[in-house]
Amino acid sequence: MTRVQTAYLDDDALDLSDAAPARVIEIGEITAGIAVPERGGVRFFSSERRFDGLDGTLFRTVEQAARAAREKDRQPRLRAV
Repeated sequence: MTRVQTAYLDDDALDLSDAAPARVIEIGEITAGIAVPERGGVRFFSSERRFDGLDGTLFRTVEQAARAAREKDRQPRLRAV
């Protein structure tokens, strides 16, 4: 299950009244990262190593970022031996 939650920044120095909130993207029990709105879409910042390949990627929508995170989670992981 993928869940997208709203994350609010608590910074009085920034005027965020017109800005869309950042969104937390969770894949199952794992927090994949956050999608931060910017001109042209949302930028993904990973919070879990397995999603680092998506870090810094600009997506058109939060839904596209969540879909990419789900696909990344399905990829087999290499393990050190």
